[in-house]
Amino acid sequence: MANRYFTCKTDKSPICYRCGEEVVFHILYREDGQTVPAPRFKWHLAADFGFEENGISDGSTGELILSASLDRPGFIYVTAEAVDENGVPCPESDQFWGGAGVEIEKIHATTEEPAGYHEFWEVCRKELYCVDPDLISCEPLKPDPNHPNHDAYDVRITCAGGIPVSGILTIPRDGKKHPARVVYQGYGVKSAWVTYKEDEIVLCINAHGIKNLQPHSYYDELIGGRLSGYGFDKEQNRNPHTCYFKYMMIRAAQALRYMMTRPEWDGENLIARGGSQGAVQAMQGSSLVPEVTMIDIFVPWLCDINAAAVGRLCGWGDFSGNAIRYFDLSIRAKYTDKRTYIVAGLGDYTSPPAGIVGMYHNLRGEKTLLLAQSHEHLYISPESETFTVSE
Repeated sequence: MANRYFTCKTDKSPICYRCGEEVVFHILYREDGQTVPAPRFKWHLAADFGFEENGISDGSTGELILSASLDRPGFIYVTAEAVDENGVPCPESDQFWGGAGVEIEKIHATTEEPAGYHEFWEVCRKELYCVDPDLISCEPLKPDPNHPNHDAYDVRITCAGGIPVSGILTIPRDGKKHPARVVYQGYGVKSAWVTYKEDEIVLCINAHGIKNLQPHSYYDELIGGRLSGYGFDKEQNRNPHTCYFKYMMIRAAQALRYMMTRPEWDGENLIARGGSQGAVQAMQGSSLVPEVTMIDIFVPWLCDINAAAVGRLCGWGDFSGNAIRYFDLSIRAKYTDKRTYIVAGLGDYTSPPAGIVGMYHNLRGEKTLLLAQSHEHLYISPESETFTVSE
């Protein structure tokens, strides 16, 4: 049986409120599209600039109504869960994560561009182009009976920095030219995925240049060893050139360069796709490869990482190291004129919506931002609703 879950309706679009206006959240506890009762609801409200409130409410109607307001442009964050009379979470029940925005057209990123920003990325560009994207290995994978018209390969590609690009390449077996897509992964240590598309050649790379399709013990050993807490070593993060993310981004760019060498590429459409840390790779990698035609990202991480300094709710990660600012997407966006498509969650405080909106406003090219209600970083309610941000 599927879990019970929540959905939410606000009295108007949740991204169209004005300063001082009351935001009313009408939260419904659901099962198979029907509102159902719960013993109690435990809830939490928070907002940019310090507002916070908690409570427990009766759940007998299956409905919870909460309200809050902001006197400055920002976001309100709300969570809820079904609990029993002792406050224990009800089994087989999802939580609710949602929110609303107030005058979001006035939200701007606050993280300052670090000294030597362009010089750093120019060095990255030079390192990238010093190594051609040549195949080290290309091992065919067993045919997938669900995708009989595709070939798949485990590939390793030469790259600057001493660590190869490592990924899974899939190609439609139709002899035609196709758009090329590179897919990047979120934070973690895992194999690249096998991704099939009927009308694209797809390369999904893992973030670390490690082996693909290995036993769990292989990745567990890396998680507990040399890749434990990667990217947040304070000593490494004193300098962007020693920051772990530097060569991750160069590998991201090299994967795009490799796809342009494939005879199956149509020579025109080159797409960078990723979520969370994968979105960082997609944007930063694309900045080094001018041929990229589209950046297709979701729940992007590292957007306005110093936002807590001005009182905003902050996202996941220790951003005290100066080097992390060189990878902030709100800064990169100021120099991005490629077509960019973004999906993010109003209930995502791993990648907070205020930072993503600030990044979106900095983008220079054609752009689309969709903000989804009942959408956390990894979780999306079955009745999530999406709203398009306009300039």
